[in-house]
Amino acid sequence: MIFQILISCLLTTIVVAANEVPTFLNGPFKPFSKPQLVDDDDQRFRARTIMSGTKLSATPVLMNAVELAARYAEMDFLSQVRQRQGIVLPQFPQVEIAVVPAPPARRIEVRLIIYTLYAVILDMILGQRFNECEVEVFWDNQVKAYIYFTEPSDDSLSPRDHIKRRASSPSSNNTTVPQELTNTTAQLTDASFDWRPIYKPNARNLRPNDVFLLALGAIKVIAPFAGSEKVLGAFHVGSTMVDAHLQIFLHNRRIPRTSPPFFRYSDVLDAVRRIPGWELAHHRFAEFFCSIEVSRRPVGSIMMEKGKFTHPLGGNVSSS
Repeated sequence: MIFQILISCLLTTIVVAANEVPTFLNGPFKPFSKPQLVDDDDQRFRARTIMSGTKLSATPVLMNAVELAARYAEMDFLSQVRQRQGIVLPQFPQVEIAVVPAPPARRIEVRLIIYTLYAVILDMILGQRFNECEVEVFWDNQVKAYIYFTEPSDDSLSPRDHIKRRASSPSSNNTTVPQELTNTTAQLTDASFDWRPIYKPNARNLRPNDVFLLALGAIKVIAPFAGSEKVLGAFHVGSTMVDAHLQIFLHNRRIPRTSPPFFRYSDVLDAVRRIPGWELAHHRFAEFFCSIEVSRRPVGSIMMEKGKFTHPLGGNVSSS
């Protein structure tokens, strides 16, 4: 993967094009058809990250990014969001992520924000550079939005001015995934939803970064589907950049239910967004399994395993 790197004064600029981001796959039961996030060869989308020298702690960056992407995935995929949106998780208040439409526009497409969050986190992980930054989101060579990764500020400065003020005073925060282990299970978005996660017997350890990227990639894959849409069959999520994959199944791997409760994409989203926090809280990033219940009835399950996905009938169908 090649990132175009430009040096300008004290700031480093990284340009990420759409076709430079690894493709996540879903299973054969339902081809990943339109609407898509961005076609792999669609040059209308790109994101430019202007990174300062002020370091951020990696875990708050990653946890806030996963939850923010999940919140956008709850919205209509092709809808546009008005005004500023942002997040500071109470468990990880060291980092704020803010999304601001670029003037004169007052709206930004949900799909572009989800895609950009994944691309920026991928770049931070690859470069092991978790710094305050401003991300310009382009479509058709026009800036449509800005995404800011900063330390929360108590003053009235805008995120951009906050970064500029701190650019010459880098902090010494850790830039790798630290060992702080806090219970970060996301709040339920549906009172009828429940999950029962466990580590697989003889679970193999996973790289922490792979777990975060896999969660973000899964959010990116399921975001085009309406939350109320039923999951019609098993599918998987994986990437050439991640040495792990997710498999999503109907309960007992059966055909879809014909009466409520149903297994919906909102249930998959609610489970996926919890995986990094659950593993963080349990002091181990490793292979895992969870059953998903709706109204106390099992409807589906998710399994996270090390390595590329191999189809039960033979052959590796992950991207390469």
